[in-house]
Amino acid sequence: MAQCLSAECLQQIISYLEGDNKSLHSCLLVNRFWCYNTVSTLWSRPWCFYEITQTSATSLIQTYVDCLSEEAKINLYSNGIICRNHLKSAPLIFDYPSFLRSLDYDYMYWTISQWLVSCWLYRVLNYEEEVNECQTDRIEDCIIRFAPDERFNNDEYNEIEEENERKTILVARELCNLFKNRCRTFHDLHLENKAIQSNEFLFLPSSTDPCNYLTNLRQLVCLGDNKSELLLAISEVCKNLRKVSIGFPLALQWKSHYESDAMSLGTLIEKQTRLESVCLYGYKRLISYLIGSLLSQSMSLNILELMYTDFREAQDYQSLALLPSCKNLKSLKIHNCFIPPDERIMPLTSLQQLEEFDFCNEWNPLYPLIQQKFWDELFLNNANTLRKLSLWWVRSDSKDGAKIIESITKRCSKNISILHLPILFTHEILTLFDHCRQLKEFSFSGDDLDANEFLSQLGAFTPTTLRSLTIKDGHSGGWNFTEKSLYSFLSSCQAKLQIMDLTSCSCMTDRHYDVISRRGIINCLHK
Repeated sequence: MAQCLSAECLQQIISYLEGDNKSLHSCLLVNRFWCYNTVSTLWSRPWCFYEITQTSATSLIQTYVDCLSEEAKINLYSNGIICRNHLKSAPLIFDYPSFLRSLDYDYMYWTISQWLVSCWLYRVLNYEEEVNECQTDRIEDCIIRFAPDERFNNDEYNEIEEENERKTILVARELCNLFKNRCRTFHDLHLENKAIQSNEFLFLPSSTDPCNYLTNLRQLVCLGDNKSELLLAISEVCKNLRKVSIGFPLALQWKSHYESDAMSLGTLIEKQTRLESVCLYGYKRLISYLIGSLLSQSMSLNILELMYTDFREAQDYQSLALLPSCKNLKSLKIHNCFIPPDERIMPLTSLQQLEEFDFCNEWNPLYPLIQQKFWDELFLNNANTLRKLSLWWVRSDSKDGAKIIESITKRCSKNISILHLPILFTHEILTLFDHCRQLKEFSFSGDDLDANEFLSQLGAFTPTTLRSLTIKDGHSGGWNFTEKSLYSFLSSCQAKLQIMDLTSCSCMTDRHYDVISRRGIINCLHK
């Protein structure tokens, strides 16, 4: 049957294995036809799905270097990077660079650095390069750890690091030129420190390139400081982005170029034709300008994530009133943001098509919880559409946020299928199970409790639709229960559980995991 499939059908089927390295390698071995139609998926995202070791990094970069033009190889040879015998490499079976669809520039930069170490060792061990006294210790250390040794002084170390940096940039430039010339289309681009610090922006097409391989770029992740020029450059070559995640790593958030970056990001957003998902990470200034730029995508935007963002300035929290203009917004995530918890956040309750709402206040637990009126109106206005609800806040006792749990059961429980909540008390779990009859995925934290009796009886109240259950420890401990109580729960549970994740329960033992495995719940995670 598989032999009758067309190449297009087989490629479509194999694409569902993207990220499953082991299965893809198995597909390569079926026959020549399968191999030919699998290799493009296997090489589409080498820096995204696979855990790259120093050995695999060497192999990956060497494969791409073998694909370079003769002129590029001569350039690497003249700079002491590759050996003479690598100038004439055997032709490869596949055009590997043409398969690339996703690039993580900083990860590529690291793999190049590991490949350079391997090349240097090869030349030294084959007597193609003389070794000075300070490098003798480095050879021994590289063989053991592939890392510089501390036994030579800082000046020598800095000199070697500067030379390695120069060579890494040179190789990165040649590989980026290779990708620009060979890739027909590109889907994802992930840029962080190395990419942002590079003034050349090697990965962007230039005016002299025959075609713009980023025309169909769909996803952009750019995290770092002082990236204004980079964002403006991207806005000139990418007009069809569907998803952007832009911001500042936490380590940079208190010394960043918020204003210039925000202005450039606003320009990038406004130049897109149909942006569907936006994540703003760590912005502290000009939030109102960014929210205003989102209105240019009001007809297409359906996912908005606000992460570590500060709305305390008047113009910034007032801009929240603009978000309901995004009529097709389906998912709103607010994680660790400074948003006024009073009437000033109420404009968000005007959103009436939300299918997913995700709120987390973990970063600053002392910041006041949003007033109850907000939760009541938000749940009521989205009662018919809300399917996934993820909430997290610190609960030091049963009164903290208890009315939020009550509001879920009264206003939006009928269609909820995915529910992730903080510490729950036993009566709250029973109430939720009684009202959320369409529940498929449920996770919560249990506070310090001898849960043997309750867990034994809980199975009888579990919704029959439930397929995934996760229980975690709370702030001051967690549920304690024996494998016998766990067996009683599973025996009385009418739901056909497929996933049961108890890895964050400190009471778990091998006997507990055996009970789960014998029930055929094969997806439970055993750390």
